[in-house]
Amino acid sequence: MILQTTYMHRGAITQRVRSQLRSIVPRTLVATASYVGASKLPNSTNTHSFSTLTRTTSCRHYSKCAQAPVLIDRVTPKWMNAKQQFSTAAATKYSADDEIYDDRKSQRTMPRLQALRERLQVEKQDLQPSVNSLDNMSQALEEPMIDYSNSITNENILTDTHGRHHNYLRISLSERCNLRCQYCMPPEGVPLSPKSHLLTDEEIMRLVHLFVKNGVNKVRLTGGEPLLRPNLASLVGSISNALTMSDNLASDVNHSLVGITTNAMTLSRQIDDLVDAGMTSVNISLDTLRADRYLEITRRNGLDKVMRAIGDTISAFRRKYGDVRVGPNGTGGSRIKINCVVMKGFNDDELSDFVRMSDERFGGDIDMRFIEWMPFNDNGWNTSRFLSYKDMMDKISDEGLPLERIGDGPNDTTKWWRAQTNQDGKSRVGFITSMSEHFCSSCNRLRITADGKIKVCLFSSNEKEVSLRDIMRNHQHEDPKLQQEELGKVIYAAVQKKTEALGGHGNAEGIAKAADNRPMTLIGG
Repeated sequence: MILQTTYMHRGAITQRVRSQLRSIVPRTLVATASYVGASKLPNSTNTHSFSTLTRTTSCRHYSKCAQAPVLIDRVTPKWMNAKQQFSTAAATKYSADDEIYDDRKSQRTMPRLQALRERLQVEKQDLQPSVNSLDNMSQALEEPMIDYSNSITNENILTDTHGRHHNYLRISLSERCNLRCQYCMPPEGVPLSPKSHLLTDEEIMRLVHLFVKNGVNKVRLTGGEPLLRPNLASLVGSISNALTMSDNLASDVNHSLVGITTNAMTLSRQIDDLVDAGMTSVNISLDTLRADRYLEITRRNGLDKVMRAIGDTISAFRRKYGDVRVGPNGTGGSRIKINCVVMKGFNDDELSDFVRMSDERFGGDIDMRFIEWMPFNDNGWNTSRFLSYKDMMDKISDEGLPLERIGDGPNDTTKWWRAQTNQDGKSRVGFITSMSEHFCSSCNRLRITADGKIKVCLFSSNEKEVSLRDIMRNHQHEDPKLQQEELGKVIYAAVQKKTEALGGHGNAEGIAKAADNRPMTLIGG
């Protein structure tokens, strides 16, 4: 039943009428209708308070509500005359501009009436929490409840609701990059955070110690381009010391404790210092072996610098460890991996060249990895240029390089194979199949962005990022132990919200459509 109630001057409704109204009209309606405004007649400063505003409301009590108009019609003739005078005056005064009249009327509404309306709105929201749509209700039910109790321990702070323990931390050191790779960012670059917003070395080490204390035994430094970070060797040394002194150290002490992912443009002049400081692995991004394509992909020259850096890195690791490969007699994986993002119709005709380069040019001292092109904000991802892992394998086999499957390591993102080249080398060929055959079920990685936010999944939306930097800076005068506990609770809460796969987007098309992530250079890979 729809009931229309005319708000009246409070002097025109007797106590008896108000009492009868309360017995047949919903309580909140009468509470609002019982007061309208001032007692002065039209032409005074409060004549607007005689407004005949009409409120429509739904009522379940049909038989009682039907009587309300009868009671309202029993008001005295004096009220009706006053109402008529006001209506005439108001119509004359505001007929020229009804919008101005409505605006002034709403601005001059009496405070008590306005307060009652706001209270009604709040009560309405309280009575109907999260039921605006079934989607919102479903999402609320699906999100895990976060327990901030004292039961949080070192054993579970980095374990998510799917039972995955995260012992691998990737830290972005810079948003800046000296290349403009097509799959990473637009040609004009991306908006960068002010330097003051980026984590300092001290803040990075505070986070490293906290994560190491809670089970992390491997750290990789990324960017942007991490080699652009000042005093990088010193920071590498500090991280290496934190890891080697930890009880969480992996049994293979010399394998992948502190790694770096770089475009290698300036690696040659830094590699010796980095290795001496404790760096144990290097991943180099290289998407073509042709100078013209390198310029097209990266929008910069520099292929010769990268190739020289690969050789210099092999020499530095051999000097430090005696062999570039880990494991007994150098039979394990290489400390140097070349990462190639493959795009259909652009560099997919070079796959065999990369495989042969590993053995023929570098003597089997490097491992080659082909990466499926992944969608990130502003990188132009589309299905027409996407090449799957199986299509890559077919191309390599069709060009006379049969592939033999070999074992993968724990939590490995790479499916490893060995190619039968003329050199009978030791190089491994790997495929990172993030889109066609994701490996989310065994994910053990967490990321810290250059501006200090924890990102629990490479494909998760910006809204799920939490700033650890702000906690450290806003509580820097507190007891360090209390601050570490606060950081631990925030990290725990973030990890608990990690989705089962692909940031909750379902597949590559879902990630591209959502477009709620950062560009790759602002994430840190």
